[in-house]
Amino acid sequence: MERLKYRLGFENCLAVGCKGRSGGMALYWKKEIDVVVKNFSRSHIHASIHDTRDEGETWFLTGIYGQPEAHRRHETWDLIRSLKMPSDQGWLLMGDFNEVLSNQEKSGGRDRSDMQMQDFRVVVDECELLDLGFQGTPFTWCNNRETDHSISERLDRCLANLKWKALFPMVKVIHGNAAYSDHIPIKLQLQSNEFLRKGRKPFHFEAMWVEDKNCQEIIKIAWVDSAGERTMEGVMKQINRCGEKLERWNKNSFGHV
Repeated sequence: MERLKYRLGFENCLAVGCKGRSGGMALYWKKEIDVVVKNFSRSHIHASIHDTRDEGETWFLTGIYGQPEAHRRHETWDLIRSLKMPSDQGWLLMGDFNEVLSNQEKSGGRDRSDMQMQDFRVVVDECELLDLGFQGTPFTWCNNRETDHSISERLDRCLANLKWKALFPMVKVIHGNAAYSDHIPIKLQLQSNEFLRKGRKPFHFEAMWVEDKNCQEIIKIAWVDSAGERTMEGVMKQINRCGEKLERWNKNSFGHV
């Protein structure tokens, strides 16, 4: 892990060993990122994250490796409950949960029992988490059998509370490709490619805008103009569109503040 840390361009690392051929977790970060590991186990790493390069808020990251045995899956749900963050603090969970939320997230094999999936759905609701969605192939794990018994499932995902989504409204989750693993990598992109290419700062809503009578009308028009599919991805597109309209209005009305 130490050697891999430098090959990947990171200065810091926390690694949790695997048990046999299952499990194993690692968290890498650069020196510009202030990471405080709160606790960890063979099933998780929980840490606070702060980017010292800007004045952004500290938020919390939990890396998860769900219990692979179905009869022990409740241990994962209890762990997540024990780590639940207050709603005023940003919280992101990502990793291999070893479970699906519905049978639409799998292909092949026998359907999951509703009770088994319901336990996962309940803990997501109790912890006030939202699925961040994804771009790319719909499944993140496959048993690699090129036969009629092939099974594919979406076991890896990113979940976050509303506070974290407010901190990173342009977040994207991208499913990648893997040549030598039955799991594919998932990439969490905090800013859009447009911001990354142009070096623009993330959108921030200015409190002073609400004092201007034009602000509400601009939001209404932008929301209606960008109305589309009623999915979380569709709602995020509408929010991004509102942000673009407000930024142009801010530049023309207030200039650089």
